[in-house]
Amino acid sequence: MSTLIERTSRFAEGLDAAQGELFQCNAWDELWQYADSLSGETPAVSPAVHAHLQRGDLPDVNDPLRSIADRQVGITEAKLAIAETGSVLLIEPAPIDRAVSLLTRHLIVGVAREDIVDELSDGFRWLAQQPRAAAYATFVTGPSRTADIERSLTIGVQGPSRLTVAVLG
Repeated sequence: MSTLIERTSRFAEGLDAAQGELFQCNAWDELWQYADSLSGETPAVSPAVHAHLQRGDLPDVNDPLRSIADRQVGITEAKLAIAETGSVLLIEPAPIDRAVSLLTRHLIVGVAREDIVDELSDGFRWLAQQPRAAAYATFVTGPSRTADIERSLTIGVQGPSRLTVAVLG
């Protein structure tokens, strides 16, 4: 098992290779300041992030998808980050939880530095130990990408066109 510094460095390399961006900060307030500076509108936040920040626009519980669609900036939280791939693990059991990560243009994902693990297999082991966590779990690696049959790559069609992972701590 590698050290926390080694895992963080490998995670940064993997995230960069996946065309994601790294933002290192000490606390959620720093992450908020960064997100709030990116556009003229208040960032959308997932319910888990709202619990940390007590600010930001939550999705409308009655129509979460329409209320957040195409917002400039969204903030959500990852349970783990995978050094091997530069991926983050999102646990989002309900549409209100998923709206921010799927529908905002620039997604910022906060993850605690101590929650960076070495390999994808470590993420699956963690999931196996969580009752009900795997009901809706997503490994996200970089911004949304899709290609047509002619291999013409398009960024941001089926999810955020920009991904920043904020490593907290």
